[in-house]
Amino acid sequence: MKFRAKVVVKLKNTVKDAKGEAVSAVLKRIGLEEAANTRIGKFFELEISGKDRLEAEKKLENICSEVLINPVVETYEILSFEETAQGRA
Repeated sequence: MKFRAKVVVKLKNTVKDAKGEAVSAVLKRIGLEEAANTRIGKFFELEISGKDRLEAEKKLENICSEVLINPVVETYEILSFEETAQGRA
């Protein structure tokens, strides 16, 4: 079976986000948003295989925690996890 996952990786709230602060400053300077609180992250779309959904979910969790993030400063959120059309064949 094959699944498609969408994952967002962001800095922990306790970690200073210099890029996010720079975007917030620009938004304020050009008058688009006075109270911007911008955080910058990374978006991943992955195709995961497994004999069943549970195995694929476990594999995704391992990929996120061991490959996609630095657990000292980053967190991740799985936005979606769906079986692909190819996975149903």
